Amino acid sequence: MRSNLAQKGSLLKSWQIEIKPSAEKQYLRLDKRTRLRIKGALVDLEKVDRPLIHSQVRPLTGQLRGDYRLRVGGWRILFTPDKKKRLIFVYAIIPRGDAS
Repeated sequence: MRSNLAQKGSLLKSWQIEIKPSAEKQYLRLDKRTRLRIKGALVDLEKVDRPLIHSQVRPLTGQLRGDYRLRVGGWRILFTPDKKKRLIFVYAIIPRGDAS
């Protein structure tokens, strides 16, 4: 299920963002200012050619190896990339202190 969280603004996007229902639920609980910051960061991420080397993106380790996190202020957006399909599956939006 695709979300309109990261709206389609350009036809030339390199990657596409898909928001999982659990992440969308977390997103909707946030205050408006934080939602706007997160939405902007995701839109920016989908526009770049190589989002996995973005300055605010880091690979995760341990059980979550292969996944990445995007830092937006005090929040972390956890996602799994599909490099072949050029899709980013966002599955969690959590406060930085809870990202262990």
